[in-house]
Amino acid sequence: MSVHVGLLAAGVPFPRPQPPVWAQWLNECFIAGALLAFLKLAHRSIAHRSIMARTIIAFVILAAIQETLRVGVMSGVVTGAWAYSAIGLIRPLIRVAIVALSCSVGVRWVLGIPSLLIAALVIGAISTAARKLVAHALEPFIQHFAWLARPDLYAFPYPFHVTVAAYLSFAEAVAGAVLMTVLIWDGLPRSRPVRVLIIALLVALLKGVIGNTLLYSAFTGGSVLLGVLSWSQFVLEFLVLGALIALAWDAFGRDREPARVGAQ
Repeated sequence: MSVHVGLLAAGVPFPRPQPPVWAQWLNECFIAGALLAFLKLAHRSIAHRSIMARTIIAFVILAAIQETLRVGVMSGVVTGAWAYSAIGLIRPLIRVAIVALSCSVGVRWVLGIPSLLIAALVIGAISTAARKLVAHALEPFIQHFAWLARPDLYAFPYPFHVTVAAYLSFAEAVAGAVLMTVLIWDGLPRSRPVRVLIIALLVALLKGVIGNTLLYSAFTGGSVLLGVLSWSQFVLEFLVLGALIALAWDAFGRDREPARVGAQ
């Protein structure tokens, strides 16, 4: 979290992209591919569970790492429009549910890298189309409550209570990344650097920031360089989050491994 705050304080602009549909589709493919990879790596931990249970697990992890609830909380803190912020959660939660269900169903056909890429492309298309359809269907409902919206009460640099809320609510992303790490740990290579790298990349991919940087930078700000710089704050933030959680689990969760080996 401090990576993002520090770069904002250093003058790095907040990204406000206007990407074309093809870039949105490919970005959804990055996210779907990461969720499919998680489900494959977590097979030993969740294979015995029902398709609905696996969908719920995927939903919780994706929604948490994407800070879905945190966005609503911080919108309420900054604007004071808590009711409108809560209503605004409907669309992202539906989108996450569609991606989670599609990946939980589609992962059975993922047998290697080629099939994972194909599945990610298909699920990315489903997600992109669903996002448009859901947004269109819910627009009258959202507009019905538009009177509840409020302008921002605060701007960066934020007052102390907003900063505290930002740090505390970041626990959502941390919890999602921890749950993901616990479930895939047994499916990862034994090399510590490789484990750290895989978890860091998965967290950043599930958040969407790697796809954002590669695909949206040309449509953010006045130049590609400015777009990359703008998105870099989130890439670094979530790579660091994933790496720190991997290192922490390697240090404090390792005592479970001898018992598991002994049981085998």
